[in-house]
Amino acid sequence: MRIVIYGAGAVGSVIGGRAAQGGADVVLIARAAHARAIQQHGLLLRTGVGEERVRVQAITSVSELRPQPDDVVIITAKTQDTPAIHAELRIWNPDAAIVCGSNGVEHERTALRLFDRVYGMVIQLPATFERPGEVTALCMPTNAIVDVGCYPRGVDETARDLAAILNASPHLLCEADHDVMVKKHGKILLNLGNAAEAACGTSGRGSEIVRVAQREAKNVYAAAKIAWELEDETAAAAYKERIASMAFSIPEGHTFLGGSTWQSLAKGATSVETDYFNGEIVLLARINGVPAPANRFLQDLASGLVNGGAKPSSMTLVELETAANEYLAASL
Repeated sequence: MRIVIYGAGAVGSVIGGRAAQGGADVVLIARAAHARAIQQHGLLLRTGVGEERVRVQAITSVSELRPQPDDVVIITAKTQDTPAIHAELRIWNPDAAIVCGSNGVEHERTALRLFDRVYGMVIQLPATFERPGEVTALCMPTNAIVDVGCYPRGVDETARDLAAILNASPHLLCEADHDVMVKKHGKILLNLGNAAEAACGTSGRGSEIVRVAQREAKNVYAAAKIAWELEDETAAAAYKERIASMAFSIPEGHTFLGGSTWQSLAKGATSVETDYFNGEIVLLARINGVPAPANRFLQDLASGLVNGGAKPSSMTLVELETAANEYLAASL
């Protein structure tokens, strides 16, 4: 099996770098500066316990590869960037196995329109992109949990083989999961705080508006008959235990200011993923005829930050809560 990581920024580089360390055949597809630095010096993978230089193949376009029958493409780009990637992959190798590593649940839907073999992957991996050729994984001893399964459900030989490879890689945990989308819906609940965190830093993630949005989301899931937590108590306990092995371990001199949406604003991105987090809840709420004003507020908040060219942490927590309360009052 050859593992192609498409969209190798912080998350994809950590997964690909660790898999390469474990002996897997890995190719990273990354932006030109990042790929060039890896080609010249290897990937510098930093954690709270030190730095490692990983030798891994890096390119800028999938057209540089000759397709192989056992190719598995793990797409770690953000959901809004995946349609162009799908179009390119469909020309390159329409029979490739496509693993959707984006947050949210829309990626799998769009991929299945174009490819026969589509897999969901839930990725728990706090990481930052330092500079071309360098990434930091922020948790130890486990850097990431990357469970995988067929979409919409099930497990096949490809899922089992990929899980075995990744689980055998240093500091990665992976299992083949028949209902991986349950975990992906569960992770959306965490991502509902991304917009608030982008607006006012890590304090925003624990704000009241985020708690309201999460309660809304659970009500929406119930109305839509969507499972978001594991029913089997033993499996649920095992998953929590695996997640507990991801303890924050921040390298000396490194300051963690925010997650993926915060980092997108810091880089001046013109789009963010919140339409596939809070927006997913808003979509389901509209389909099922239930209210979700808190999620609509956070979706609009993120859009306003991006379209206004705002810097991350540009609001105070008080300003966030005041704006949220005014919005919710007006929606009654």
